[in-house]
Amino acid sequence: MIKIKNFTATEKEFQELCIIDNLVNHDSIDHPDDDKNNWENRDKNLFRDRLLLYKDNKLIGVIYFSQGRGKNNRTCFYTLNLNPEYNNNGYRKLLYKAMLKEVEKINCNLIHTSIYDHPNYIEHKKLLDKENFKLVQINREYSCDIRKIDFLKYSSLIKKLELEGISFYDSKNEMKNWPNHYKKLEELTWKYEKDIPIPNNIHRHRESFDEFLKNQLDYEKNYYAVEIIAVKNEHYIASTDLEYYPKSEPHKAWTGSLGVLRQYRRKGIATALKIKAMEKLLQKGITEIRTDNEENNPMYKINEKLGFKPVPSSMDYSKKI
Repeated sequence: MIKIKNFTATEKEFQELCIIDNLVNHDSIDHPDDDKNNWENRDKNLFRDRLLLYKDNKLIGVIYFSQGRGKNNRTCFYTLNLNPEYNNNGYRKLLYKAMLKEVEKINCNLIHTSIYDHPNYIEHKKLLDKENFKLVQINREYSCDIRKIDFLKYSSLIKKLELEGISFYDSKNEMKNWPNHYKKLEELTWKYEKDIPIPNNIHRHRESFDEFLKNQLDYEKNYYAVEIIAVKNEHYIASTDLEYYPKSEPHKAWTGSLGVLRQYRRKGIATALKIKAMEKLLQKGITEIRTDNEENNPMYKINEKLGFKPVPSSMDYSKKI
């Protein structure tokens, strides 16, 4: 018997959902404790839920969905994972249709999801095609074994930048007590993230400082791999942050953001940030970095020069309803 049930946030559900997700994940491993922490720290002012699909009382699939922020408050972002053993039975469509009924609560007018150009997502792509979703953005994905980086090759670049008065610091371990540190960091990332391409039907949203600080402190407590900030004349001019998941993949870091203020670009600062971050990661025993950039973002040239190798791209799909 097939049955869709509401999520009740039990320990058993977190564990079973992690099993389902890892059957679909093609290049990462999830841990139930990370999902539990994410759920407990969610913004409860936004509509967010998940529906669980059971067959004969066995969990076989899940659809996660949440309301967007700000001008995206009528947009539903979702992820759908199904045990591959149950492909070709219409179960994905069943979950998708059940979600549509739920998001009527936010008067949703746009559905958005992401999948990868990988065999594990072929059946989901078929559903997207049948439901008339449109491909709105392709993102290059890369992986790098940082043990193979020739750090001496970049020492002259870093020295040149330092002679120009640009210094690099570890945010958590060297800057937490600087005056207005978190305010400056939030302002910096908001300025440069406005230039990072996103699907044109998604509105860029600046979260409140309180929400930024809450997320930043959670990151520093649980997932901090490294965050490097470039400073000139006490002004924050560039940064990169990477997170990792010590319970599931302690050897791998994921790039959160990387950006340089416009007036300081084309000086090699982005490359220097990456090199500084890689040195710190190796000290922590982290040997691999995963990163991504929108297909037309020139950042990919920096990644390729550093030795990042392409892995399956991610693809963003949207549908108006």
